[in-house]
Amino acid sequence: MSQTLTKLMTDDITTLFVTDRDGNILLANDFTAMTLGITLNELLNSNVYDLVASEIYDTSATIETLKSEKNSEVTLTTQAGYHIQSKSTPIFYPDGTMHLVVTKSEPLTQEEFEELSSNERTQPEKVEEQVEIATSVIAESNEMKKIIRVCKQVASYNSRILLLGESGVGKEVIANFIHRHSQVADDKFVAVNCAAIPESLFESEFFGYEKGTFTGAEKSKPGLIENADGGTLFLDEISEMPLELQAKLLRVLETMTVRRVGGMNEMPVAFRLISASNQNMFELVEHGKFRRDLYYRINAIPVTIPPLRKRKKDILALANYFLDSFNQKYEANVTLSKQHLHHLMSSDWLGNARELKNYIEYVVVTAELPILLQESLVDESIGESDELQALADVYDYPDFIDYVEKIYFQQNLQKNQWNISKTAEDSNVSRPFVYKKIRELELERNDTV
Repeated sequence: MSQTLTKLMTDDITTLFVTDRDGNILLANDFTAMTLGITLNELLNSNVYDLVASEIYDTSATIETLKSEKNSEVTLTTQAGYHIQSKSTPIFYPDGTMHLVVTKSEPLTQEEFEELSSNERTQPEKVEEQVEIATSVIAESNEMKKIIRVCKQVASYNSRILLLGESGVGKEVIANFIHRHSQVADDKFVAVNCAAIPESLFESEFFGYEKGTFTGAEKSKPGLIENADGGTLFLDEISEMPLELQAKLLRVLETMTVRRVGGMNEMPVAFRLISASNQNMFELVEHGKFRRDLYYRINAIPVTIPPLRKRKKDILALANYFLDSFNQKYEANVTLSKQHLHHLMSSDWLGNARELKNYIEYVVVTAELPILLQESLVDESIGESDELQALADVYDYPDFIDYVEKIYFQQNLQKNQWNISKTAEDSNVSRPFVYKKIRELELERNDTV
C-alpha cells in the first residue's frame, strides 16, 4: 500500500491525504496544504474534524467515510477559495475493523463546481426522506434487531407478510421499512386502516366504482387496491374486515385482478401485500370470524413484534428519538430528568410506542409551564441510585458503560462547544481518544441557537 500512496503523492495536481480511523492526518502533500490555505506541517498535525470545525473547508468526504465506513464523495469549498471534488475510501484490517481512510480530490473549475452543486441540490428531499424513514425504525433490543434482519431478508421477495402485535408497537413503521427495502420501493405505499372504514363503504373504498353506480357517483373513482398497483398495499387491522369483503379480497389475491363496483371489466393489478393485526388471527379463524383460506393467503411470512415492555432497550432509544423530534418541532431544548428516566424504565407502556410518543410530547410541551403538570407522571423523590438501578435492570454491562460514556462525553463536548483539545484536557484523555468515542458512541453536535 505504501508504494501506491507514494505514487499518488507525486501527482502535482491531486490533493490527497490519509487519516487513521480517528481522523488524524498521517500523510498529505504540498498541493493539498496549498488548497486549504495552510502549511503542510500544520496539515500533518491536524485532524479532519478540527479542519471542518475551523471552517478550513465546509464539508468532508473523509468524515462521511469515518461515520459510514463506506466510500463517499462530496464537493467542497476551502477557505483559500478552491472548489474540490473529494472521494474517500476506507481501508480495513483483516478482521474487518477500519484502519485508514484514503482521500483523493480533484480541483474543479467554477463551471464544473456550479454544475455539480446544481445536481446535488436537485436531490436533497428524496435523500432526507430515506434517512428519516430509516432512522424511525429503532432497534436497540436484540428482539427488534432480529425482526429488522428478517424484514430486510424477505423484503426483496414478493411474499405476503402478516405483522402481528399489540396496538402501537409500530406495525406500520415496519411495513414501511419493508416497502423501502423492496423492489417496489420507488412506487406507492398505500396504508389502509381497516378499522377506520365504515362497513357500508368498505367495498367502494377498496374496489372503487364506476360513474352512475349510485346516487352521488358523478364520476368514476379507482379504489385503494387500484391505487396500490405497482407498489405496496398495507392493510392494518385486517381482522376488522367484514367477511363478505374478505371473500372478494381473496378473489383479488387469487386472480390479481380487480373489478370496480358497477363495472364489467376485470383490471389486472400487481402489488405487494402486507397485512397487520393486533388480534390473535388463528383464534378468529377458529371462531369463524376470519376466513381460513384468506388467512393462509396473507400469512406466508408471519412476523410478531413484541410489546415495548418486553424490549426495554428500545424504550430509551425511542424516547430520545421522539425527544429530538419534538424539540425540533416546538423549537425547544428539553432534556429528560432522572425522574423522567425512571418513569420510562419502570412503566409498562401498555400503549407501546404510541403511548411513549404521546408522553414525550407532553414532557416537551409542558416543560416551561409554571404549574407542575407532570407531577402525576414522575416521582420527584427519585434519586441518582434509583436512576442507575433502573438502567442496570435493562442493560448488560457493556451497554450500560456505553450509555454512561455517551452522557459523559456528550455533556463535556457540549460544555466546551465541541473544542476537542479542551474536552480531552478536562477528561484527562488524549484527543484521539475523544475522537474515538465520538465515532464509537455516534455523538453528534447539536447546537441550539
